[in-house]
Amino acid sequence: MKLWISVLLLCLFTMAQGQTSGQLNIGRVEKLNSSILKEERKIWIYSPSYDRPQNANTERYPVLYLLDAEEHFYATVGMIKQMRGRWPEMIVVGITNTSRSRDLTPTSKNAKGIADANTGGGDQFMNFIEKELMPHIDSLYPSAPYRIFSGHSLGGLTVVHTLLNKPDLFNAYIAIDPSLWWNNQSLVQQAKHDFATKKFTNRSLFVARAKNMPPKMDTLAVLKDNTQYTMLYRSVTEFVNDLRNEKYHELRWSTKFYPEESHGTVQLNGQYDALKFLFSYYQFRTSLLEFNPNLNIDSVLTAHFKNISQKLGYKVVPSQDLVNNLGYTCMSLQKWSKAEFFFKLNIENYPQDANGYDSMGDYYEAVNNPKAAIENFTKALTLGNDADTKRKLELLKTKR
Repeated sequence: MKLWISVLLLCLFTMAQGQTSGQLNIGRVEKLNSSILKEERKIWIYSPSYDRPQNANTERYPVLYLLDAEEHFYATVGMIKQMRGRWPEMIVVGITNTSRSRDLTPTSKNAKGIADANTGGGDQFMNFIEKELMPHIDSLYPSAPYRIFSGHSLGGLTVVHTLLNKPDLFNAYIAIDPSLWWNNQSLVQQAKHDFATKKFTNRSLFVARAKNMPPKMDTLAVLKDNTQYTMLYRSVTEFVNDLRNEKYHELRWSTKFYPEESHGTVQLNGQYDALKFLFSYYQFRTSLLEFNPNLNIDSVLTAHFKNISQKLGYKVVPSQDLVNNLGYTCMSLQKWSKAEFFFKLNIENYPQDANGYDSMGDYYEAVNNPKAAIENFTKALTLGNDADTKRKLELLKTKR
């Protein structure tokens, strides 16, 4: 509960600030002229590099492409910031709408398979994302080669359509109560074939399902119903059952049913649980060392991030905060060589960050090497004017 209160407060604060200044204070608004769509598109972007520009040349981040940004951008950025360390930090690219029904439908036929005006532009929209938006983001932001695609409702329909037809475009797919009823459930039927005949190796999928059914109707009765009121639930359920029944596809996937949520309220919980599933292997607990002081913690850390790198497909180094905490924990346990290893690791991974040299200075002061401590504090001050570092340096100089 505390998590969602924190996220809500962050979102409300951010929106209040944005209304006052006319800006998105947790990100930027960029305008992209699309020759494919023949229109201007507004993109909302959040990047962790905004907070730590000194590491822009060394840190890279997975990119989450988020549909319906107007509805979901603030909450998604809020939870990613809140869960830093448990999940990787991420760039969030929120795609706002101009013609939602056109862009988020793969065919121009509605639920009954009847042609519907201003629909069926899904393939063009995905061409825009692949050929214009992605190159734009990769050229301007510190993006890593790991991409996530997330959508709710018709956005979820687009996510599933992309998974089945362009599975290599993203590494992970989040479909939140997807509108698989579209065009007589044509994607459900395609999925039956594709899950039985294709491999989706190294791809991940999370499907969130809400309780979309009339009052007093249970989950068994709804599957026997054939009215439009249950079509959404039946379509998503059939899609999930096909995932369960077919083992050939090699897709890493999970689903969750939310009996207390409706189609309009499931997105927040669905997004959180999806990211929790996708990065279930990511968190490294410093308590491993606190409760096991004899643990070879440097080897454990190296193995942990080697596993993360293999799963994400590129080299991932531990965060500064994590390594710094391990270094100071080792100092408190008088494991001096381990502490030195961690502080040097931070300098190696983040050579332009002042805090690494400040911590290294603390280490050398603790092992009674004032000359090396002064050198590191001095180096830290060349990278950032920190009052505490300056105080420690001046105090050391007076003792010599």
